[in-house]
Amino acid sequence: MNSPDQKAREIRHKEQEQRKRQQELLLSELAAEIDRSVPAHLTSKYEEPDSQTNSQLQQWRRKILATAQFTGIVIAVVITVRIASWLAAALIVGGIALIAYKIFFEEED
Repeated sequence: MNSPDQKAREIRHKEQEQRKRQQELLLSELAAEIDRSVPAHLTSKYEEPDSQTNSQLQQWRRKILATAQFTGIVIAVVITVRIASWLAAALIVGGIALIAYKIFFEEED
């Protein structure tokens, strides 16, 4: 009677070992694939000394352009605020003049 239980245990044990071997094989394949996808060393493009000065000039050009854009925006905002304040002042003076006219100079019917 012990032999069927013992055979079932052996079968389960062999299945577990087989699953374990399959997992180890899969993990080793994944590790090999990762090693193949990552280069052993990183390379960088060789830059000649002239290109370094050229890149520095480009950086300065970008900085100057950014500064010019910022200055232009600031000037536009200042001009817009001044025009708006002049218009607001004109509307206030016109409103006060209209109220004064209505109160003092308009004839009542």
